[in-house]
Amino acid sequence: MSEKIREKAEATTLVFFRHGKTGFPEERFYSRVDDPPLNVEGKSQAERLGRWVKGSSFSALYSSPLKRTIETAGYLSKGLNLKIFPKTGLEERTMGEWDGLTPAEARERFPREFLKWKGDLLQYSPPGGESWVAFAERVMKTVQEIKEFHPNQRVAVVTHVGPIRVLVSRAMEIKDENHKRIVLGYGSATRIDYTKNWGNLYYLGVIPFEQVP
Repeated sequence: MSEKIREKAEATTLVFFRHGKTGFPEERFYSRVDDPPLNVEGKSQAERLGRWVKGSSFSALYSSPLKRTIETAGYLSKGLNLKIFPKTGLEERTMGEWDGLTPAEARERFPREFLKWKGDLLQYSPPGGESWVAFAERVMKTVQEIKEFHPNQRVAVVTHVGPIRVLVSRAMEIKDENHKRIVLGYGSATRIDYTKNWGNLYYLGVIPFEQVP
């Protein structure tokens, strides 16, 4: 019998919450420039998360410092009675000078750079922005810091779709080029239990309506 069979082991549990919806057009690249807040639907989604976690046991609550995540974390903070710890490493990928543009606008304004990016979606950095690889390394480093600070504890983390895709991809050994096939709704929850040797995906993109497992 293989020694690699995954037996139950002590684990650090991280529950990653995607922020609620904003009014920012979904066809545009992620934007730090506009930093949009939650819209009415997004506030409802965040409020639902707050009700879902109420009474659950978490050791800490971390959040990306952008408006949509901090606002979402506020509802969780009330439900969990925990202070929010902002961490810049949990921010969405920055696209630099392309932040807030549609792909068509980026192609029109930066034709040469856009072609380079399309030719190497993982390694190429948009002007002033992050490559996917650099972004993934930043996210993994940040989450490693959280895990080391909270060994064998359960921690809530409010972040964005990009970081959660990175974390799920790495935990499940999914190739980076397939990250966009991981679909996560606004106001959803994803849980990864990190043992000494690997991450176990417990649930993915759950839209909560019962007590958090």
